Amino acid sequence: MATVREQVEGRIRAAWVNGGPSAAIPRGSSRYVVTGRDGHARYTVHVLSIERATCDCPAGLHDRFCWHAASALLRRAADAAMVTVR
Repeated sequence: MATVREQVEGRIRAAWVNGGPSAAIPRGSSRYVVTGRDGHARYTVHVLSIERATCDCPAGLHDRFCWHAASALLRRAADAAMVTVR
């Protein structure tokens, strides 16, 4: 059985395969929409913190970390990195 770390790493790899941060479209300060692999389903991800997000996909509804949430967290981190500090 995979460790939690291996599961998280797998979801992050899946997020990159499916578009990485660009797969997550911002819809407010902490909400993102991610289109599923089939191109039709759209899932809403709420980023709760730098390392926690919830998703309304089947896995997310069972409190499992999914690649949609990983994409949103990658997007949030990428957007934060673009902020210029003076």
